[in-house]
Amino acid sequence: MTATTPLPTRSPRAARSSDPQDVAVVGGGMAGMLAALMLARDGHRVTVFERDDTDLPATADEAFDGWDRRGVPHARQSHALLGRLRKILTTWAPDVLDELLAQGATELTFERVLPPEISDRTPRPGDEDLVVLCCRRLTIEWVLRRAATAEPGVTWRGGVGVAGLIADGADVRGVRLEDGTSVRADLVVVGGGRNSQVMEWIAELGGEVQPTEEQSDAGIIYLSRFYRLRDGQELPLLTKDGAGGDLGYLAFAGFYGDNRTFSITFGVPTGDRELMSRLREPDAWERAIRALTPLAPWTADGLADPITGVESMAGLRNRLRRFVVDGEPVVTGLAVIGDALQGSNPWYGKGCALAGIAAEGLADALVEHGRDRAAIARAMDVVVRSEMEPHYTLACRQDADRIKLHTSMHDGSEPDPIAVATRDFVLNGLLPASRTDPDVFRAFFRSLNMLEAPDALMTDPVVLQRAATAHAAKDQRPPAPTLGPERDDLLALMSLAG
Repeated sequence: MTATTPLPTRSPRAARSSDPQDVAVVGGGMAGMLAALMLARDGHRVTVFERDDTDLPATADEAFDGWDRRGVPHARQSHALLGRLRKILTTWAPDVLDELLAQGATELTFERVLPPEISDRTPRPGDEDLVVLCCRRLTIEWVLRRAATAEPGVTWRGGVGVAGLIADGADVRGVRLEDGTSVRADLVVVGGGRNSQVMEWIAELGGEVQPTEEQSDAGIIYLSRFYRLRDGQELPLLTKDGAGGDLGYLAFAGFYGDNRTFSITFGVPTGDRELMSRLREPDAWERAIRALTPLAPWTADGLADPITGVESMAGLRNRLRRFVVDGEPVVTGLAVIGDALQGSNPWYGKGCALAGIAAEGLADALVEHGRDRAAIARAMDVVVRSEMEPHYTLACRQDADRIKLHTSMHDGSEPDPIAVATRDFVLNGLLPASRTDPDVFRAFFRSLNMLEAPDALMTDPVVLQRAATAHAAKDQRPPAPTLGPERDDLLALMSLAG
């Protein structure tokens, strides 16, 4: 889409709050905007403080080309809205979904991703939720920003940074701005991203008990490049080979975008500086993606042209913060959401959905508990422990297993037997079963889209039995096709570039 269209008319959602509160939201990224929309649509008065002082571009394409979102280091990395967030937006902001589709977002419906080997293609209840909305991150932010700034009840203050909290002891009563002024609020919501200073702000209050934090290295560097289809070309179809794979020393995937764009992303182990350095070179990158079999439909001659360089994102960690310790809130009058609360390895694509879960949980807590500030804090802790922490735990375990496997490949050490066995069961049991069994594939896709608990897939007796059957027959199947060259061969191939 090349021109701004009017915002679609939405059916007014009945506000649930009988006692509207003044809410200060710190940060105008995904988490902050989702919270602002939900709370305003529940009847609260919301002010968003966003440090970046940039005008909203006229179109989504202009946003991608030149919108300076310094506070969003992954602005030009691959993104998708998983089914869980799409379901939340269907309830809270169907107008946002309509606008994303109007801007050319790609709907990856269940029937579109159902493997061709599965003959039973009869729709079943719940399939309507199994939709991934593929879109560039800056398009998502652009649409959300338009909706948030147009929303009655939301005041947007761009170019205004927050320097700290104002509080009575550990009871937060507003924010202190970088210009030295203060703004009082009934509730402060911090959604300022992974670089948020909220922990330092709480420490400045001098409370006896401080928030806790856990973190672990994600073990990868994220590298992406975007492309636009040439006139007359269509997005590559998902084939039986999928759109990505894992070579052990390198993970890769193709992602649909919006407005005739797509991206290709690599996950490079953090210790492999040689591979990372070479892939940052555009000519070497182009040689590398053409050496990977599942990406063949995405790299066909004449299909598309690159519209970015190779964008990288490092320093990736899984992180979880808790603001209720031993049942008692560390502070009251403060809610932390988004990456400031829980950061995750972007390879799993859960960050935006986790922001939506936290924002929705906060809106529900205000309806249930009103101005009971301690009860709101405890309700948010329940959301974290029940809805969010399991995803953190799973990501830590998956990343730790991958790091162990890569370390053994890199230095010749004895591989971790549990990590090896887990990888073998997934590659030779679960994935083959998901390509031929509609029940296993549905369970797999529901798990991928965060529509079930993270452990549901690997504790489902039907899935485990059918995956075990597929695993037992692994030696009877033809050898899996080679996804790509060995690491040294790929490096040699890339060295021909330039």
